[in-house]
Formats: sequence, C-alpha cells, structure tokens
Amino acid sequence: MLETICEVMTDAYKRNWITSRDGNASIRHQDRDHFYVTPTGVRKQTLQPDQFKKMGIRSTGYGLYATPLMYTDISHNLKPSGELPMHFGLQQKIDTEVRVILHFHPTYTIAAMYAGIQLPELLKEFPELSRYTSVAPNVPMLPPISQELADACITALGYNKDSGNIQYNIVGMDRHGVIAVDTSPWRAYEHIERLEHICKIVLASGAHNA
Repeated sequence: MLETICEVMTDAYKRNWITSRDGNASIRHQDRDHFYVTPTGVRKQTLQPDQFKKMGIRSTGYGLYATPLMYTDISHNLKPSGELPMHFGLQQKIDTEVRVILHFHPTYTIAAMYAGIQLPELLKEFPELSRYTSVAPNVPMLPPISQELADACITALGYNKDSGNIQYNIVGMDRHGVIAVDTSPWRAYEHIERLEHICKIVLASGAHNA
C-alpha cells in the first residue's frame, strides 16, 4: 500500500494541493506495532516506497514511544515528517484494521476557511458531500508541527477513547490544510477531493461575501 500512497502524493502535487516538499501521509495495520510515515524534505511527486520511515509504537510519552526504526538503506538518512505528533497520535488511537492519514494543503478549502466559512456548514447545503464524507469543525490557526495542533485535530475529529473510533473523515486547519482519515489511501484522498470541489463552487459563487 506504500506504492498507492506514492501515487496519491503525486496526484496531490499535480492538483496543486501540495508543493514539492509539502504534505505527508502515514499508514498502519491494526495488528502491527509500527506504522509508516513519509519523510520530511523529500519531493513528494517523486516519493518512493523505500523512502518511508518505519516508526515503532510503545506505550508511554510521545518522545519515548515514537522510535524510528530503519526501514531501508535509502531511508536511513531521512527524517520522518515534521507532523509526526499528529500521525502518531491518530495511528496509536484509531482502532480500525487499516488506517491511512493524509495531510494536504488544498487551495480552495484553505481559502474557504480564510474567508470565514465553517466547513461543516457546507454539509447542509451540498448533499453530495454529506453522503460520503463527514466534516469536522474547523481547527483554529495553531503552530504547524506542534503537539498543540495534533491534539486539537484529534479532538476535532471526534475521537472516542472507549470505542477507538473517530466521528469525522476530514478536518480543516485554518490557514494550514486538512487531515483526512480512512481505510485506504484513495478513500482518504476522495474526502479531500469532495470537500475541495465544494469549496471551489462556494467561492466561485461569491455567496460567502453576501
């Protein structure tokens, strides 16, 4: 499935949802004590499966339980994504057989939040979005790659510690981007695609200025 994530990252680059070194992704299978995350500082449009970082999961504090494990010689000198706190928090908590997390910067979705649009409100007006994708409340502007941002996103996604499930598929971070979660790379991708499409329509209509 790492190959599929590479395809998704390339497609996101072609759509201008990320620039060369932006964006990140991770995947974990429920029965494994590790997950894979994209490296930082690597051109995502040419990302290769052997460049992912393999991260171990343990049971106590962030600095202790996300330990880099060497995956291949190629990834040996690469560092994991700066958004590791977000990926680790979600990968550790969510209880599904496979979980994929994508973090992109889709233009119209970010523009909609910047214009003051609350993304969940769009569900009321566009049934095609609500039919397949549930949108979390906007997360306010917080420092990137921070534990504060990671915690805010996990909360906004509606994480339930008793069930291990989340309530929403996607959350927007004001002036930053989105996080989408699902059981495969393309399913997570489609949540971003649907929301971006609706945001483009709304902004083109000018209704947000009325």
